[in-house]
Amino acid sequence: MDQYLQQALAGDENAIRHITSMHKPRLLVKAYTYMKNKQDAEDIVQETFIKAFGALAQLKEPKYFATWLYKILIRESFFALKKKKRTELLELEIMEQLQLLDQENSEDYSELHNAIESLKKDYQIAIVMHYFYDFKVFEIAEMLGKPNNTIKMHLHRGRKAIRQKLEETMHKPLQQKEIKRMLKEQLLNLAQQYANVPAHYELELEDYHEEGIASFMWKGQSKDEGVFIRLDDKGRLDDFAKTPTKEGTPITEEMKLEIAERLLREQYPEALSYYKLIEQNKKESSTSFKYGQVVGGFPLDGFYCLIEVTDPGEVIHFTYTGYMENPPEMPKELYPTERIINALYEGDWSICAESFNEQYDSVPESGIYTIYESKLLRQAYDAVTGKPLFDSSDERKQSYVPFPNVEALPKKDKIEEIVGINEEWEQYEEESMDDAYEELHWRPKVWRDSDGKSYDHYMQRTFENRVKAKVDKHTKRLNRFIWFVEIEGEAKLSEEECLHIAAQFIQTYYPEYTPYLRVEMKDAEDIEENRAFFRFVVHKDGYYIENEFFHMNISKKTGGILMFLTPNISVEDIEKFERKEIKTIKELLPLKDLKVQLEWDRVYGKTEQDADEMRLIYRIRMTDGAFIRGVNAESGDVIYSLI
Repeated sequence: MDQYLQQALAGDENAIRHITSMHKPRLLVKAYTYMKNKQDAEDIVQETFIKAFGALAQLKEPKYFATWLYKILIRESFFALKKKKRTELLELEIMEQLQLLDQENSEDYSELHNAIESLKKDYQIAIVMHYFYDFKVFEIAEMLGKPNNTIKMHLHRGRKAIRQKLEETMHKPLQQKEIKRMLKEQLLNLAQQYANVPAHYELELEDYHEEGIASFMWKGQSKDEGVFIRLDDKGRLDDFAKTPTKEGTPITEEMKLEIAERLLREQYPEALSYYKLIEQNKKESSTSFKYGQVVGGFPLDGFYCLIEVTDPGEVIHFTYTGYMENPPEMPKELYPTERIINALYEGDWSICAESFNEQYDSVPESGIYTIYESKLLRQAYDAVTGKPLFDSSDERKQSYVPFPNVEALPKKDKIEEIVGINEEWEQYEEESMDDAYEELHWRPKVWRDSDGKSYDHYMQRTFENRVKAKVDKHTKRLNRFIWFVEIEGEAKLSEEECLHIAAQFIQTYYPEYTPYLRVEMKDAEDIEENRAFFRFVVHKDGYYIENEFFHMNISKKTGGILMFLTPNISVEDIEKFERKEIKTIKELLPLKDLKVQLEWDRVYGKTEQDADEMRLIYRIRMTDGAFIRGVNAESGDVIYSLI
C-alpha cells in the first residue's frame, strides 16, 4: 500500500483512484452509521479523501493509512454533525427566518404562515423546529430544556390548531402530510429563486436531510445544462453551481467583484469580519473570487468562500466552508528556510523512471523519463522547528514477480462479451463529457426507475445496478470497465486462482504489453475475503514505470472481473524508452526556481476537539507554487506540474 501512497503524494491519478476504490466502500458504510443519510455519507467520504490526500505528507507510518483514514472520517462526521445540529435555537431567530420566507413567498404560503403565527409561542417553536428544520423530538426537548412529552404535546396541539385554521381559511380538509409538504416547498422555491432556474429545466434531485440541509438539482435538455444547489439549515447557500444562462454586454471586473461581495454579505454577513479577498482569477468568460481567512498573510487551510461571476454578471458558482472564530496566532520565530533547502540537497536521492503527459509543463513531450526523486520533495516541515512531519523511515520496499506464464483464451470480438454482459442486461444512453473515450452503459432489463427525487433515488438511478465501460475513440480498444453491482456466487477462489484469471485476460486482449509487465506483491493486510486486487506494473531496462500499470479487481465468489484499468502509456512509448547515460545528482545541483513555501495546515489530532487546530508548515515548491515531481536525470530540469 505504501507504494500507492508514494505515487498519490506525487499526484498520480491512477494511484489515487486505486486507493479510493479500495477504501471507499468501507468508509461509506462507516459514514452512514454516523450520518444516517447517503448524501451526507457520500459528502463525508469525499471530504475525508480530500483531507487525506491533502495532508498525506503528515502520515508517519503508511501501514496505518487505513486507520488514519477512519480517524479523519470520524472527525469529519463529528464536525459535520456539530455544525448541522444547532445547539441553541432562539425563538426570535425562528420567527425572523419564518418572516423572511413569508416575504419571499407571501402569495403562496400566507395562509400557512398566518396559521403558525396564530399558535401559542411554545407551539410555534416546536412546529417550526420539527417540520421546517427537521429536528427530532428529543433534540428539540434538549435544546429548549423541556421534557420529551411536553414537546410531543406541543406538536400534537400545534398540528391540530394549524389544521383547523387552514381548513377554515382554505375551505377544505387537510392531512398532516400536506402541512409538512407546504413547509418543504418553501425551501424548494427559495432554491429556485437563488438559482434562477430556467423554465425548461427538470427537477431531478429534491432531498431534505434530517439536519435541515436541503439539496436540489435541475437538468436541462443537453448534458451541459444543469443546476445544483444546497441550502443549510437556515436556508442559506451552502454550495451552488449552474450552467451560465445569462447573455449580454460584459461588465467590468469591479462590478463582478461587487456582485460577489454583495452575495456573500447577504448570505453570511458575519463572515466578512473574518474574510478578505485572497484570489481573483479571470477566466475565458468569467471571473472567480476567493475569500479566505488570513493570519499573518497566509490563508487558513479549509476556510474560504469561492464565488464565480460570468462576464454578463451571473453568479454560476458559490461554495462556503465557514471560518474560525478563534484563529491561531503567528509564531514569534520561524525556522530558517535555507536549512530546508540544504537538507534537501544533502539528503538521499533515488533514481527511477516515470511517464509524464501534457499536464507536466516542464517536459518537452509526453513519454517516459529517467528522474531523480527525493522523499524530502514530498515532505512537509514544521515551520517553527523545521522537523519533518512525515516519517518515511519504515517504508516497505515494493517487490515484484514476473508476469505469469499463461495461455491466451479464445478472443471475443464484442465489447459486451469482453466485459461480461449477458442477455439479462441491456445498453442505455447516458451523456458523456469525455472527448477521448466513448462511454458505454448497461443495466439489467428488469431494472425500473422510481419516481422519487430524493438523494437515495438519485444514487440508485446513477450508480446502482449498472456497468460502465470506456472505449478509446481512436484505437477502438477497451480502456476500462467497472461493475456497480453486488455479484453473488458459490465459488471461493484463492488469490492464485484470481491472479491466473487476471493474467489470462491481459494475455488475451493486450499481449503486446505482457513482456513488459511485472506483478506487484501484496501484504497480508491487502488481501480481502471476497475480492482480489492486482497491479501489473510496466518494467523496462531495469526500471519500474510505477505510475503505469494494469489494475484489476476479481470476484472470489464468481471469478468475474469487477474492475479493469489499462496503462495510460502505449507500447510504442515503452519500446522507445531506453536506459541512457545520466548525470549524478551532485552534478545537477543546485536546482533552479525552488522556494520554501509557508502555509497554514489543518492538524488532525487524536480528539474531535483539536480537529480544527492549525499549524504553520513549510513545503518545497517551484517559485510559482507548482508541485515538484523530480529532476530530469539527463538535463537537470525540474519536472513539475501546475495541476
